[in-house]
Amino acid sequence: SRAEAGQVATSKPASREPEPLLQELQGLIQASQDAFIRRDDGRKRFAYQCNYTPLELLSASGASHIRLFRAGDPETVARGERYTQSIYCDFTKSCLGFFSSGDPLYSAIDGVYNFYTCNTVKRVSEVLDRFVPVKLLNLPKIRTEASSRSFFRLELQDMRRDLESKTGQMVSDEKLHEQIVKYNSLRRLLRKISDLRKFRTPPLSGRDFLEISKAYYYLDADTALPALQRIYDRLSATIGDQVGDPPLRFLISGSVIADGDRKVHEILEEEFGGVVVAEDVCTGVRPFCHVLSETGDPLQSLVDGYLDQAPCARMKPLQDAARFAANLGREYDVDGVLYAYLKFCPTHSVGMKTYLTEFQNAGLPFLELSSDYSHSSEGQIRTRIEAFIEVLLDKKNHCHAAGAAAEVAAGAAP
Repeated sequence: SRAEAGQVATSKPASREPEPLLQELQGLIQASQDAFIRRDDGRKRFAYQCNYTPLELLSASGASHIRLFRAGDPETVARGERYTQSIYCDFTKSCLGFFSSGDPLYSAIDGVYNFYTCNTVKRVSEVLDRFVPVKLLNLPKIRTEASSRSFFRLELQDMRRDLESKTGQMVSDEKLHEQIVKYNSLRRLLRKISDLRKFRTPPLSGRDFLEISKAYYYLDADTALPALQRIYDRLSATIGDQVGDPPLRFLISGSVIADGDRKVHEILEEEFGGVVVAEDVCTGVRPFCHVLSETGDPLQSLVDGYLDQAPCARMKPLQDAARFAANLGREYDVDGVLYAYLKFCPTHSVGMKTYLTEFQNAGLPFLELSSDYSHSSEGQIRTRIEAFIEVLLDKKNHCHAAGAAAEVAAGAAP
């Protein structure tokens, strides 16, 4: 029953939400976006969509930068659809919709750097050029080939020259090295915060982590590092304070979870008491599972570091990405996996079978979900998650009963 499924965790400890530090971080992000809009520092303002975009290059140029990953409401999505087709995902349509509606944050952007990751992003990049200059770069699919490394290096050199031309500042090796060190520190810290979810009763929810990780996309490293360190110190100090039964633990794998898209988290964590402990998505923990070399040629460090990061489903072979997702589930000791993707996402819908096979081989129960940014699918998602939780609870209760019987049998043995 729903009542039984809702008892995944018998209590939610007060320390689970990192308040007021999360509010402080949200305030820093809002202040940074307000400054971005005011344009009162004379710096160029750039944006990007894909997580393969080297933030170190953008920062070394002296420019401000943000990620274009906000989820639009149905009206914003509809605005974007005027420039595409209905079969495009709501993520890309939202991006166009925000530009079309004159959103203040998006209107403040001087240029966009996009990598050709999927056909919809490529098409959106072409349409975005109506609103703002777009530099579309290519990303090799086969990351293990030496020719891919050479090609990607040429693309990053092109991006470097373009940044220098637009900002009027030279992007030196020294500046690049400095930013590599800073962003490595930022990625390590965000991974440490995520790793606190490995405790049986995590001190933060999956929704909390998504809000915390927004600092990586909206704040400069110098502002984000001390704020995130305070959050980590606060959360790590609460370990061991939690009481009650541990919640069911979930991995979310699939397409991008945009800023504002919290539908699955609200249903899973707030209604049924589960907890998302890891995300194999490009806005979850996956981007923070790698660091770049801090020695040698900094441009080559960018080439190798970004190609060697936890792979996106658009990279080949697809088995590498699926295997990483399954390994992440094992590392975080999850009870189940939600393979959640946006409707019409060509990358994650076509590659779904490979992922689900890998989860099955790893012994990880999974549920496949597709949705958009409307509210029409919430009821169906709620029903399917509830049924999935009931299956996991039955499995857990069966294992407990079998373990107890084994202990009784062992005690009765002569």
